[in-house]
Amino acid sequence: MINEDLILSQVVGGSLDAIAREMSATVTRTARSPLFNEAHDFTTGVFDLAGKKSRLVAQAPGCTLHLYAVVGAVDHLMEAFRYDLHPGDILLVNDPYHGGSHSLDWTIVMPVFYNRKPILLPAVRSHMGDNGGPVAGGYNPRSKDIWQDGLRIPPLKIYERGEKRKDVFDLIVANNRLAHWLEGDLDAMIGACKLAANRIQSLLDTYSPEEVIKALDSRIRYTERRVREEIASWPDGTYTAETYADHDFQGNRDIKVKATVTVSGSDLQIDFSGSSAQAEGFINSPLSNTTSFAFVAISTCCDEDIPINEGYMNPVTVTAPLGTVVNPKLPAPCGHATACVGAEIAEAVLLAIAEAAPKRVGVNAHKLPLAYSNGYYDDGNPWVNLNFFGYTGGAGAAYETDGWGLYPPVMTGVILPSIEMNEMQYPSRVLKHEYTSNFTGPGRWRGTPGLDVQIQHLTESWTSVMMAGVRNTTRGFCGGKDAPSNKVIVDYGTEENAEEIEETAFGINMKPGGIIQFHRAGGGGWGDPLERDPSAVLDDVLNEFVDVEGALRDYGVVIDTETMSVNIEGTNRERDKRRQNKTTK
Repeated sequence: MINEDLILSQVVGGSLDAIAREMSATVTRTARSPLFNEAHDFTTGVFDLAGKKSRLVAQAPGCTLHLYAVVGAVDHLMEAFRYDLHPGDILLVNDPYHGGSHSLDWTIVMPVFYNRKPILLPAVRSHMGDNGGPVAGGYNPRSKDIWQDGLRIPPLKIYERGEKRKDVFDLIVANNRLAHWLEGDLDAMIGACKLAANRIQSLLDTYSPEEVIKALDSRIRYTERRVREEIASWPDGTYTAETYADHDFQGNRDIKVKATVTVSGSDLQIDFSGSSAQAEGFINSPLSNTTSFAFVAISTCCDEDIPINEGYMNPVTVTAPLGTVVNPKLPAPCGHATACVGAEIAEAVLLAIAEAAPKRVGVNAHKLPLAYSNGYYDDGNPWVNLNFFGYTGGAGAAYETDGWGLYPPVMTGVILPSIEMNEMQYPSRVLKHEYTSNFTGPGRWRGTPGLDVQIQHLTESWTSVMMAGVRNTTRGFCGGKDAPSNKVIVDYGTEENAEEIEETAFGINMKPGGIIQFHRAGGGGWGDPLERDPSAVLDDVLNEFVDVEGALRDYGVVIDTETMSVNIEGTNRERDKRRQNKTTK
């Protein structure tokens, strides 16, 4: 590549990344739903149509689990309308069986034309607050088929030749409990695409479409080369791992996800053969969702300065047998796939890669104890609160770094809402949201500490709970210990109604003032806990992430409670004794 080509690639690629970021800011600042304007539960990106299929060419930081799932949605939209696209068309899809993940994630795409030919495709994928169907909020633990997950939207046009299809728009809004939010949220997504279209037109006026595509080809090749260099550094071989989801919310337990990863030079094959058959409950992962979680796993193993685009997945082949929990047949329900079994998909891939590249894996954790609530405002409009504060935490450790922050990598673009704004937007109070001791996976590097969260709803409410990570907790890596179990108590603090949810609960009615308590486990550890620096253990004790007893139990570190310092001799004796016990077993 000559310098001029390199410069053009950087300018065009950087311009499209900036456009994607401006799209993201537009959605945040104009949407009505707190899911958008506070939690940032959406992703924006730009695709091109250089070949038969679309390619991801730019993206803004967002909900990471959306990133590659958007590819399937855009491809299905292009397949449906390739010979019926016109300037001003805006497309929508949410169907898991048309490139979606779960039906709560909606994708809007606006093709940008130049000389009557579609060139680039700005897109927004967002988690909506409701999706019609039997239950408020769209998560239906009783779901038996895809229709009980909520409204299915196949590929359709909501704008045609620049004119709003009001009948289609009204039909969609009418089938949503949060119509007072939905219309504004859709307008925000559409507005972001229109803004991007104007910016892209200016880019195409400055550089010809041929130059733009040439620059994007170069940028994709660069990403692919960087990813291939990473894969090629791993030893050739076949590596297998399996993990389990606790249940499918229909009484079936220990749902297996098996990943066989084959490294061959700079090529990587991921085969999910041997995974459980598709489940009765709503945890089935459509192929685009499965591919996206595999992408999340691979991206966490690569340098963060690699541009995110189609080149990331070019070296990777994903195989998922039809009729399994990782590639179900219609009409299997999929409503919970972005958490369960999505978490297990990424976890199984990382556990397999750990055999080849142990220093590159870790940090994944997404086994959410999902408990969402709904009720009514004083004006009669319904509200749905996903209780985001209860899902924070869970990020695991990686080589040379403890778990950090409040969200694991699959949700790193999601922002913890402001407690004050949350209390203005919902009739609720966040009574507690704090780290707690001895509630993470120990290791040479430990996972993020677990949290104790208490959320109170001030008006009558109904809460459904879907537990995960209770029996099959988030895994540690390379000798690190697994995370502890999640726990949720509904009507916490009342003697007569307090209930710890073991697996699932549906529509529990709570009186005004009812409290939900989340014990959100921390992430898994990395490496043998006996190799953790004793001074780091002491820091954790002083920060109350670990207590004195936990330091001894989990790390073999003896703390002098009078001086609050490490007893070096006692620690060395304790650790030597434990290591000797290991070798004699």
